[in-house]
Amino acid sequence: MNFSESEESYYLYKEKGYEGEVNFDKWAVPLSVSEKMIFLNDVNLNQNNNHFQVDSFGISSGTLHHFEVKNLVGDYSIDKGKWISPLGNPVKNPLIQVDKTETLLNQLVNSHSIPLTVKSHLILLNPEFHLYNVPSNLPIVYPAQMNRFRTSLLQNSSKIRNADTRAAEKLLALSIGESPYNSVPKYRYDELRKGMVCPGCGEFYAEFKRVLCCGFCGGKECSSDAILRSVEEFRLLFPEVKLTTVKIHEWCGIVKDERTIQRVLRANFQSMGNKRSSYYI
Repeated sequence: MNFSESEESYYLYKEKGYEGEVNFDKWAVPLSVSEKMIFLNDVNLNQNNNHFQVDSFGISSGTLHHFEVKNLVGDYSIDKGKWISPLGNPVKNPLIQVDKTETLLNQLVNSHSIPLTVKSHLILLNPEFHLYNVPSNLPIVYPAQMNRFRTSLLQNSSKIRNADTRAAEKLLALSIGESPYNSVPKYRYDELRKGMVCPGCGEFYAEFKRVLCCGFCGGKECSSDAILRSVEEFRLLFPEVKLTTVKIHEWCGIVKDERTIQRVLRANFQSMGNKRSSYYI
């Protein structure tokens, strides 16, 4: 579908943030593999009717490490406490968010008697980022410091204790699931372009064959796998709509024969109802 300018800006912002979180998860693997730290990601919490989301927790040696991950790109600066973007515009100061979250976390662990000391870190992991005019003693980890920071955590953390595990389980139990502030653009089935997209680059396939080949990136994919992936995308976007051969045939767009769709659905889902009104679960 065609996004408005604000929707596209929001989507790109969320996509960039997600890429940063994925890269942080990869960076953190040695900490979890070594059994030095328990990680909880994308945890949504509520403290005194204040909803807040934490990118990543790391629990170790009685400390609750709060990681706020930012995937910023470009030359930023700080002027009288305000963060200035590469275009010279004021932007949200992520340290304010870090401070607010740390305050709420301290209130949360105290009110639920969770024996953890909160320690916050603003992770700026994109190598194309730089920050000028930085005051000293800020809880910031810069791209060039990431490996040394991880080494320090490994050296100063003991093996995960039972108390750490119990604390992690208690925090998970307090999670409220999806954030109430997620904003998904409104969409309707008839407004969306129908077709099958390459999983590698997101471009639409031009024609349907036994093996689909992307004309943009050259990626290849088995046709049955592509149909199944399209079914899952349809179910994600329209969970309330019954899964039928006709609907998926229309959704895939480039599949000429409905029987191709029907074979894949029969092989992977359970058929319900009679022939005229049958659907799959």
